[in-house]
Amino acid sequence: MQNVLTHPKRKTKVVFVQLGSPENPTPKAVRKYLRAFLGDPRVVDINPWLWKIILNCFVLPLRPRKSAQLYKRIWDGKSFPLITNTAEFTKSVKSELATIDPKGYVEVDHAFLLSPPFVNEVYDSWEEDLKNGTGATKLLVIPMFPQYSESTIASGIDALAKELAQRVKIPTFEVITNFHRTHAFIDNSVSKVDAKIKELLDQGIRLDSLVISFHGMQKRRVVEKGDDYYRHCYETFRLITTKLKHLRPEQAIMSFQSRFGSEEWITPYTDDVVEDLIDKGKKEIAVYSPSFVADCLETTDELGHELVNEAREWGGNIYPIECLNTDKQWCKDFAKYTFVQAEGSAQDKEDIEYQLSSSDYAEIPRLRMNMK
Repeated sequence: MQNVLTHPKRKTKVVFVQLGSPENPTPKAVRKYLRAFLGDPRVVDINPWLWKIILNCFVLPLRPRKSAQLYKRIWDGKSFPLITNTAEFTKSVKSELATIDPKGYVEVDHAFLLSPPFVNEVYDSWEEDLKNGTGATKLLVIPMFPQYSESTIASGIDALAKELAQRVKIPTFEVITNFHRTHAFIDNSVSKVDAKIKELLDQGIRLDSLVISFHGMQKRRVVEKGDDYYRHCYETFRLITTKLKHLRPEQAIMSFQSRFGSEEWITPYTDDVVEDLIDKGKKEIAVYSPSFVADCLETTDELGHELVNEAREWGGNIYPIECLNTDKQWCKDFAKYTFVQAEGSAQDKEDIEYQLSSSDYAEIPRLRMNMK
């Protein structure tokens, strides 16, 4: 009984959820990872029977070997950047929370959808805490994807729902579906970009352009299904580029990367944008991808290796800007954000985000399906 009374009457367990990475950079491990990832109907939302045939007869027999070669380039011998950075980020946020929240009303952990520690393992640890009298009374899930999309956030909610369906004890819970307009995310993204531009200026390199590259999505999902992702990307782009100190907003371009399959994806495509800029004589280009808060295959290799080499072949230079990763100020600010979401008032939660007016959307490019 004494053990129970020494802990606060209320406690929120916050879980930062990321996608995860393969176990290692081998075709076997990548095949296992892709089977789980691409087998999710939220990720690939075409006819499930047709996709099952395509996935098992064409994608899984061929793609893992090629993808494994890409993953080898970002493998440090023990882990991948996404795994390492997420674990270190959580550790840093936990440390910052100790100062903000000395009474321990909020505790943080992390989980991956496709890597250990899995969501069920974190849930198991919560149930064990309950037995010891230290369990949280509320669960707050923060998927670490700044912008909402069906293929990321909704997929994560599905995974949580499947887990809850197997449990007897279910706490009060909440899921944060986006944080792209928060001061924590925008301000630290701006600082990251500005610092890189200043670093280049100190080296005598004056940028011609900044490409803000978001992860791609099938255009159909936005135009026909009404997914909020494109709007959230534009809001992110707008908020970042209007706050930069060392680059004019008109020097920044929004683009989309990582397209897959034969469908039409959101345009313009990042590689097309870069090639076009270089053709026009704008050869010094920085690239930042605010779809991610931790570096991964799409940032470290696709942008930081492949796009860099392509730009050189076209006669230009790409300067990749790292994700926020474990930046100290980012961890400190996200700890404050986490505490407000867990313990703050309605007004507190209003104050942690930037607001946009109708005029901010005047220049958003309209998406239309190309007629075939």
